[in-house]
Amino acid sequence: MSIFPTLIVHGFLTNAITNLPVHLALRRVGLRTYNVPIPGWNTQDMAKSSEIVGKTAYDIMKKTGAERINLVGISMGGVIALHYVRCNGGHEIVHRTVTIGSPHHGAPVAAVVGQLPIIGGTAARQMAAGSDIIDALHREPVPHSDIVSIYADGDSVVPPEAARLKGARNVKAPIGRWPLGHYQLVVDPRNLSFMAQELMRQNVPNESSEAGNL
Repeated sequence: MSIFPTLIVHGFLTNAITNLPVHLALRRVGLRTYNVPIPGWNTQDMAKSSEIVGKTAYDIMKKTGAERINLVGISMGGVIALHYVRCNGGHEIVHRTVTIGSPHHGAPVAAVVGQLPIIGGTAARQMAAGSDIIDALHREPVPHSDIVSIYADGDSVVPPEAARLKGARNVKAPIGRWPLGHYQLVVDPRNLSFMAQELMRQNVPNESSEAGNL
């Protein structure tokens, strides 16, 4: 498998510093990793953040001479990564996208969080099921792309049914204990190692092979 630069998209109400465990896990397997500089603690319109992913991707390709890149999206960052791949032409340059605990069908808590005066905002409301952003991810026909969606059984923020994605390889993380499974996805070394293996996997089976993980 060719080694491509890997861009990491952080989640809602976080910044690039929180990507550090993911950076370290991926660099251990020999990948070059970069942050996607989304401002405002990732509370802005996700369509704008998707555009930032694209700009960053082309900047990194120009800087490194790479022909393609990988994407890793953490929680809501995975929705942004998927939006770039499926709605903004990212499938043309992204080799593999790995999303981690991402609410591809909306997060149950989004409708409540989106109304809160301090931590709410556009992105929170867009994470609700049925939002324009969520609907756009599933609008047929979706472009063919190599996507892995990693979820945790004990995720109280993004339950497995919200993370599973048609057309992706849907896989359960090794560790996910209720109610902290969402956070264990990016702090437990076993989950981080698993994520790195999925990103580096030689061949990703098609959707029909994932029954054992559902």
